[in-house]
Amino acid sequence: MYRDIGSLTVAGASDFGFRFRLSSIGEYTIKLLRKLIESKRSSYSGQPIWWSKTIPLKVRCFIWRAALGKIPVADTLTLRGVNIPNILCQMCNKENESVDHVLVKCYYAKEIQEWIFGWCGIGDKSFTNVRSLIDYAAVIWSNCPRKKYILSTVFYSLIWNIWLARNEKNFKKLGMSSTKVADNVISLAFTWCKHRGNVDCGNWAVRSISPFLHFSP
Repeated sequence: MYRDIGSLTVAGASDFGFRFRLSSIGEYTIKLLRKLIESKRSSYSGQPIWWSKTIPLKVRCFIWRAALGKIPVADTLTLRGVNIPNILCQMCNKENESVDHVLVKCYYAKEIQEWIFGWCGIGDKSFTNVRSLIDYAAVIWSNCPRKKYILSTVFYSLIWNIWLARNEKNFKKLGMSSTKVADNVISLAFTWCKHRGNVDCGNWAVRSISPFLHFSP
């Protein structure tokens, strides 16, 4: 097929080609196709996953899969027929390891959340799943787009670092204190915002106190 069509030249006025029906101008875009696929795969009617380039692609994909309950934890692996010797969460050893438990509801995850929420000036909050956590940053917390942008970056870093700490514990038997993970969350969110984002993140001295301290009243 490549040999047969490789030398063809299509004039601008030619009818040969196709139109992408999801786009008003007929051009194909990955963003629109992704939204269509996501709407068919999930019954969730809230905000779509934030696909900003501020967040590395592997983290964006991980958050998307976590929100759908598709990351490889004990519960999901058991449903796939994988033999798991111990299905308890390795961070607390009290409840089965599900997606929402390990990333949001486990006492270890909650300790890290408390540090980050205090740093952000949010106050006491409790979430039951990954979706409610990321939706809070994207929709509920503030009417300021810049603040939503920064808080979403922080929350993506929060979920990602909890997952990294979980893997260190599960596969290397290395425990990490909740304060250390919280420090990693703050540092990584600043790195993403400073070097990959398009919103003023302030300097590190100010940022270490609060991610919003540099905002004008």
